[in-house]
Amino acid sequence: MLSALNLASLSLLLTLSGCALTSKAPDFSGLKDVEGSDAVHINMTKVALHFGVVVPFIGDASLEGAVRDFTKEARNEGAERVRIVQSDETTLWWILPPVSFILTPRFTNVAGEALLAYNDTTPQSQMKSKAENLKAD
Repeated sequence: MLSALNLASLSLLLTLSGCALTSKAPDFSGLKDVEGSDAVHINMTKVALHFGVVVPFIGDASLEGAVRDFTKEARNEGAERVRIVQSDETTLWWILPPVSFILTPRFTNVAGEALLAYNDTTPQSQMKSKAENLKAD
């Protein structure tokens, strides 16, 4: 019974390995971020199998790979800048020893904002632009 469960778990991990699950929240109800930019919140989770805990084997769930894919997704949304607000790596080396010491399931999550356009609407910049307009007159 235990080996059938282990085999089913391993096949499920192999099926899901090397994929990225992405969700987006573009509706900020008309609000801007603190710098005046439109934003889209992106949450990306990468699932992979690493060889010997650290070397990507099927997929790449390292933090570097997750940030690279996050920024590609942000660029696809039309972002000029990104702000990463959270990241998390989970390495499941302990789940099925000694097999998981060789083929290690790994999950990495990166969440942040894709900043679409910069509109400098701070009070200081508005005062500066009013002063420049008065000088021009």
